[in-house]
Amino acid sequence: MVKKFAFLGAAGLAALSLVACGGGASTPTTTTGTTTAEGKLIKLEYSGTGSNKEFNLQLFEDFKADRKAKGDKNTYEITYVEHGPDKVDSEVLDWVVGPDVFEFASDKITELYKKGALAKVTGSNAEFVEESNSELGVSLSKFNDQIYAYPYTGDNTYYLQYDKSKLTADDVSSVEKLLAKAQQLEMKVGYTLKTAFWSAGALFTFGADYKVTYTEDGDLNSITADFNTDKGVKAAKAIYKVLNSPVWQDAMEAPTPTNNLVACFAGTWDIAAYKEALGENYACAPMPTVTIDGETKHLGAFLGGKLLGVNPQRSNGNKDQARLVAAHQLAVFLSGKECQLKRFDDQGVAPCNKAAAAEQRVQNSENVKVLIEQAKFAHAQTAVPAGIWTAPTVLVEGMLDGTITEDGIEAACATLNESIKGAN
Repeated sequence: MVKKFAFLGAAGLAALSLVACGGGASTPTTTTGTTTAEGKLIKLEYSGTGSNKEFNLQLFEDFKADRKAKGDKNTYEITYVEHGPDKVDSEVLDWVVGPDVFEFASDKITELYKKGALAKVTGSNAEFVEESNSELGVSLSKFNDQIYAYPYTGDNTYYLQYDKSKLTADDVSSVEKLLAKAQQLEMKVGYTLKTAFWSAGALFTFGADYKVTYTEDGDLNSITADFNTDKGVKAAKAIYKVLNSPVWQDAMEAPTPTNNLVACFAGTWDIAAYKEALGENYACAPMPTVTIDGETKHLGAFLGGKLLGVNPQRSNGNKDQARLVAAHQLAVFLSGKECQLKRFDDQGVAPCNKAAAAEQRVQNSENVKVLIEQAKFAHAQTAVPAGIWTAPTVLVEGMLDGTITEDGIEAACATLNESIKGAN
């Protein structure tokens, strides 16, 4: 019998125990060599975003200093390549020559696992992941109930960011109040519902969900979904309500008089830029409530995180165990408390490390307070069916071009549900 693993939508040296991973025709270059009688030169390649390159380069220097302080005689040379966490799974075509350590978004774990790009995290490193991080961070690091990554943020989501000189906390508490106030001000509300990350999140508003099961090899086994029920229909009606408001705009920009936006459903990655644009007028709030057919719920949103993967193929091709150990050491360091706090200070992103999250300056952050409130109803972004990235956009496009009317929402949800399940 094929063993199944369910992924619910709600929801060191020891690291040398590796998953089996296939190799291509490429041959990795051996880059670990003796430099002194005591230490080696260990070369690593790291993949991250271009915007955070300088920040990460400084963290590499901190890592080297930390290794030296621990008595490590090796010399480390770390090069930087640019791949977004949301693109690394598709942009790296050959993992035998791919990066040793790489950033990736939590929903990419399935494809990375199938490509053999993730070394299993075991022993003291696994204990470090499980004991140091929040429940969300630990859950995002797992595939088939085993740890394959090191979480370093737990705030990959979006919520309302707005101009508090024009809107009050009560104004942004519900969709109905927000849209009415924006119309009164003759301003717009940005909500990029044409993009599935936002529209799919909204589809979870009233409890509709999917369930995906995988085999031991990471292959898709089955997909079930209930977006064709009353729960999905109500969520689609909420989307329709927003799209048909005269103040809705498919935009994600800092709300300023220049673009006539008063509020925007924007990602946590935009916090620093939005604060700079709005200054003392910046404010944020959880996704507002929406009332459909007498039922009131918070608009749904995905909540994921960013993780560090260690690629076993880069070092395993020439059995370079020292390089593989170093890659795990780098991932442990970069996902630890101090580095998570530095990311918070530099970029405003919330840590998933429990000790870092408990720091007073983190607890005092208005963005972290909003994140904590939103985490109570947000949808965990782990392994997802492929259709979730296409079906919601088709629904929104139909509502915008008039092919899906309010009376046709139930039928549209039936089609959407089959599209999501269609990846079976």
